[in-house]
Amino acid sequence: MKSLIIALLILLNSTLGFTCTTFVLKNDSSLIFGRNLDWVSDNGILVVNKRNVAKKSLVFSPEKPTNWTSKFGSVTFNQFGKEFPFGGINEKGLVVEIMVVRGEYPEFDDRTALNELQWVQYQLDNSKTIEDVIASDERIRISAVDQNLHFLICDSSGSAAVIEFSKNEMKVYKGNDLPIPALENEPYLTSLEKSRKNQSCRFRTVSRKLKEYNLTSNDSAVDYSFQILDKVALDGSWSIVYDIKNMEIQFKTASNKSLRRIRVNDFSFSCNQNSLIYDLKRKDEGHINSYFINFSSDLNKLKFMDGIKTNNIKLPKEILVLFQEYFSKCICINDSNK
Repeated sequence: MKSLIIALLILLNSTLGFTCTTFVLKNDSSLIFGRNLDWVSDNGILVVNKRNVAKKSLVFSPEKPTNWTSKFGSVTFNQFGKEFPFGGINEKGLVVEIMVVRGEYPEFDDRTALNELQWVQYQLDNSKTIEDVIASDERIRISAVDQNLHFLICDSSGSAAVIEFSKNEMKVYKGNDLPIPALENEPYLTSLEKSRKNQSCRFRTVSRKLKEYNLTSNDSAVDYSFQILDKVALDGSWSIVYDIKNMEIQFKTASNKSLRRIRVNDFSFSCNQNSLIYDLKRKDEGHINSYFINFSSDLNKLKFMDGIKTNNIKLPKEILVLFQEYFSKCICINDSNK
């Protein structure tokens, strides 16, 4: 079992070595969440996740797994298989996205645990608001790994929060403590201080562009958000704009610069119906809801193995199987919502 734990840590440390930029742009008529993923690959899948699915987190002894049943459906961007998203939006308009940061997670305690990608899915499954996410810290924690993440979250009311962790606690920046609703790969207070000192960084660029929009721009909020993402892109693997008010996702990738659009509310989130999946390597454009297919374990495995290969990760077969087959352990319970 010890070797399995070590292998899991290798997996999480190796796969999360990417850079990101996120922000929230809002005014009286718009609520937009922008996200860049700058990484070694733009491969991956979009997943339609269902409500009323019973799940148990993938952690190892001495950690205690978290058990839950999803309350809400969601659409997520995944590079390491179903149930392990980098980010997404749920049917209540909550958006969660990750970024790498220097730091720590809270030490082992009596709470049940999830790995950090499952923490994202847990929040999309269970939370309507940023307050729901914050309150969950009383019950669950992220299983400790060396590579630390922090999160930008926004809900349908326009409330946003940055969530970070130290060895002892969850740190939350919201309201007056979040004067600039943006995040990159440094602790929020570090980025804020750099911006105030006019030091060059992606956070400062985003901050300036957000202020300029509210003062001078006549562009649509979605178009302007893509302009911001283009301005701060590095590798530009994924550029995603969540239009929360209209429950629409627009995105482009490094290998397909054509904008693709998803109408979130057009999906059924009943687990009595097949989960859907979309290959991000397709060369589509425009609205793509109709191009989603029934979930395929073969495609899920293909994308997972591509991530392993791209990052030159060496893992025991038993670890690979656990991740590849995890989705099969998530069971639909009686769902009256058709």
